[in-house]
Amino acid sequence: MPSDQNLFRTAARRIIPLLVVCYMFSYLDRINLSFARRAMEHDLQFSDTTFGLGAGLFFVGYIIFQVPSALVLEKLGPRRTIAGIMIAWSLISFLFIGISSAWEFCTLRILLGAAEAGFYPAVLYYLALWFPDSIRARVTTGFLIAIPLSGAIGGPVSTYLLGACDHFISIPAWKWMILIEAFPPFLLGLAVLARLDDGPASASWLDASTRHAILTRLPDSGLPIPGSTSAFTALGQPEVMLLVVMCFCQAVCNYGIVFWVPTFIEQVMAPPPGRIGFYTAVPFAVAAVTMVLNARSSDRWNERRWHLAVPFLTVAVCLVLTFVFQSHGAAALIFLTIALAAALCVTSMIFTVTPHVLERRTLATGLAWINSLGALGGLVGPYGIGWMRDYFHSPLSGLFLVSGCACLGAFTTLYTLSPRRREALAPS
Repeated sequence: MPSDQNLFRTAARRIIPLLVVCYMFSYLDRINLSFARRAMEHDLQFSDTTFGLGAGLFFVGYIIFQVPSALVLEKLGPRRTIAGIMIAWSLISFLFIGISSAWEFCTLRILLGAAEAGFYPAVLYYLALWFPDSIRARVTTGFLIAIPLSGAIGGPVSTYLLGACDHFISIPAWKWMILIEAFPPFLLGLAVLARLDDGPASASWLDASTRHAILTRLPDSGLPIPGSTSAFTALGQPEVMLLVVMCFCQAVCNYGIVFWVPTFIEQVMAPPPGRIGFYTAVPFAVAAVTMVLNARSSDRWNERRWHLAVPFLTVAVCLVLTFVFQSHGAAALIFLTIALAAALCVTSMIFTVTPHVLERRTLATGLAWINSLGALGGLVGPYGIGWMRDYFHSPLSGLFLVSGCACLGAFTTLYTLSPRRREALAPS
């Protein structure tokens, strides 16, 4: 019988590249404003606190609409849900070119979060339908490689657009950047409708023998999803709140670093404005390689606990070292790069443990609860860093907030995934 890796290779080649491109634009849609921070603060008269608040308010809509989006997923299936979400967030992104005040900025960030709310859980659910646990870390990381790609590719592109489109037909460059980067998700939503299926059982592009082999390895994938499950059922499962804490700490680390990394690089390296995007590409490129290596090691050794805890601890240590060595540009950039790579390793691994916790009947809503409550960290990270920058008048003071959350995430991971609790994490 073929190995899982060989059997599911055809499915991965059809599914993963499209989802990577989709998530790359989703993530870029969240962070592209970080490259335009200086111009937006000048044009709209924002402080760092206001800008960080707007960045974080994305997660208010994101959190509120997580579980409703999961219920839509159960009704419509992943293909139509993912496509609809992408088209919706594309249309809302277009509206950013009309903002002229802080309240408009904050309102649209909330709406954008609401539009994107169900995308990530829907994809995680979709991957769980297609791929077994033995290769899930590599598959999930293959999808989440979109995060560093969005920075490595999107950073230089966004910076170029900011320079090339400055006040073209009297429109600020940051509005051109948003307009141009909002269009691809609309087309990708149509591509999802045309190319993806709702699971192996309905995939007409699989030959009969391959479909049978996949369904044999995934005996539940062909079963219908019960529609009567309460949205609150998953909250009664014993390990869910611990996973929420882990996800919260991951979100603080992820968005706290990612959203402010162009600003941090500007502080420690002082590059010319047109080069910030290229300097930003370096940490994201390193992160892409590190994520793959960490996931492969996790699958090879069938180990999740230390592959999550060690990156958490690495974030904590390296951010403190970034602050200590902030006057030594190259050293600070190295430590910041390692911290970003470790934070994205946590992001790629965090949901590989959920199939051990959640029953299939609560998988969609369970992922939504963990992702939505944990996503509060996406509000705390960017806003907390902006507030600390203004309050302490120290550009890198917010790194200690992220470092503290990384320590909490590491200890929670070690406790939640300790050997004596492993039996409780097994699927029922």
